[in-house]
Amino acid sequence: MSAISFLPSLPAALRSMSPASRQPTVPTPADAPAPSSVVNLSAAGLAAQADDAITSPSAPGLRFQDIAAPLFATLKAGAPVAIGAAVLPRDLDNRFSLDIVTTAGTKVGLTLASRGDELLVQVQADAALAGEERDAVAALAEGYQAAIDGLSMQPPRIKLGGLAQLASGVLASIDLDAQVTLPTVPPATQSLAFHLDQAQRSVALDGPAGRVDLAVRTDTPMPPGTREQQERAIDGYLRQFDQATTRGHGDAALMTMFKDAFADLSRTAASDGPATPAPTRAWLAPQDRAMLTGLADFSATVAQAPRWDNPVRRTEVDGFEYEVAQRTQVGGASRDARAITQSQQARLSAQFHEPLTPGAELAFDYAAESQNYKYSTIEDSATSDVELRYRDGRLLGASLRQSVRQSAHVEQYLLGRLKSEQDTPLARQLVRDLAETLQPYRAEGKDLSQDERAERRAQVLAALGQETLLLGSTVALAARDVRLAEAA
Repeated sequence: MSAISFLPSLPAALRSMSPASRQPTVPTPADAPAPSSVVNLSAAGLAAQADDAITSPSAPGLRFQDIAAPLFATLKAGAPVAIGAAVLPRDLDNRFSLDIVTTAGTKVGLTLASRGDELLVQVQADAALAGEERDAVAALAEGYQAAIDGLSMQPPRIKLGGLAQLASGVLASIDLDAQVTLPTVPPATQSLAFHLDQAQRSVALDGPAGRVDLAVRTDTPMPPGTREQQERAIDGYLRQFDQATTRGHGDAALMTMFKDAFADLSRTAASDGPATPAPTRAWLAPQDRAMLTGLADFSATVAQAPRWDNPVRRTEVDGFEYEVAQRTQVGGASRDARAITQSQQARLSAQFHEPLTPGAELAFDYAAESQNYKYSTIEDSATSDVELRYRDGRLLGASLRQSVRQSAHVEQYLLGRLKSEQDTPLARQLVRDLAETLQPYRAEGKDLSQDERAERRAQVLAALGQETLLLGSTVALAARDVRLAEAA
């Protein structure tokens, strides 16, 4: 990729603005330095920026604040100038690289980075962009800045919503590769890799707290649900994630980043209606959509970095791993003979230490007095399976099968000696035939008008859709079983 500069006047413009007052403006050629694809803001320049700022100029959140907008504005408005390729140094403290490929095959790369007191900017392209390509790329400015701001926060956050939408017919793929040096002792690196194209969207996060892996498939024949339906499903999953974190004593900050990524990448609906062409949408009847989550299929894992805090028993690990996935299959020779299945699965595996006295602190060493504690092992799993079958255009069968298994093993130690050991296995299963509930006109609706029937059916389907989402608790599943029995 040959380097092309879209930034003829950016350095002077940035040096003239403090982080608090920097606004997305298009610089003027009068300020232009010698052409270069790597723009370096010196320590003196950064100090000048921070004269009226309270935060230290070395903080990533301040250093990269409001830089993306002028970069993209210049890219959109300025004519590219071909120059020799330049290479960023390897010993960077922070780096945020955005790589874009247009449907025409043009590749554009933009990197913001810092090294010590230097701020570096690099823009590369292998061809000039057409007008609509410049507009589509420039529209990513806010999302790029939000991603940078999120990763620069303490603790870090994942904010990818602004990058998670491709300009239809203009952009083919988007990649964000980021590395942030965390203010820990010793310093640690948080890395993030985000990819988006027409078939999938994915995030891989790795850092001292643990890792997050999430992949969402958007190339399946099943159309996405409405925005309202997706938000309802996302909210349900986020509640499950919180419950898993509480039960497994997971790292709240790591789970927050996982939730950020899951929510942003799962929002695939383009409008309040199904975002698909009419022929595909025709495969789904209202009862089909009600029984499904409305989310694109996905697989996700969040895993904490394991710790071995007790020097006396090195086999006791503090860890947390949570996996969740959805898979949807559509079969049958035609719409009138279709078969739809959707499976949701979740698994929690966690181990953690607790003091015997609530509120006390654990301070493990080799002394017997430090060996008063509880050690818990959690192994949970949950499934939800929906199946719909049609013959000659009529609903032949509709079933909902859900199960939750929860297992807790707790050991109590006093002065290093095992005093008690307890297992608590819990299990609950729900099996429902919903074919009658999903029929268009039930017996009690015979005296209603057509509009009244349609309204009642919409209410029944909306209520039923709430009950097909995955649950991770036997208590919650038992309550759902009661509700479905009362509604039958």
